[in-house]
Amino acid sequence: MRALLSIAVLAAAAFSAHAHHSGAAFDRTQSVSVTGTVAAVEWTSPHARLFVKVKEGDAEVTWDFELPSPVTLTRRGWSRTALNVGDPVVVTGAPAREFPHIAIATGVTDSQGRRLFSGSASSTD
Repeated sequence: MRALLSIAVLAAAAFSAHAHHSGAAFDRTQSVSVTGTVAAVEWTSPHARLFVKVKEGDAEVTWDFELPSPVTLTRRGWSRTALNVGDPVVVTGAPAREFPHIAIATGVTDSQGRRLFSGSASSTD
């Protein structure tokens, strides 16, 4: 019984890891670039998230950008204080196929022109 339970847990973990990294939700043949201010940064697993307020015409919308995991961001030089609410940023990414204002980030540049995150168009990290 214990062996069967162990196999079931490992199989479920393998399936979720495979499904998690598919990246099919994003259209990597398209790109977006938004300039706005940081609304929030969530250091959560499996992916951190960056929310950016952007003025579009007379309206203000909030873009939701998927980032790599907090561990990956840290390895790339980020810290929890790299971006703060209200900081101006330029974010590039691949848009979600089915949801407006959602994308996977491929680059984040701060107000001093520093590239804080450099993603990959072929990997979601």
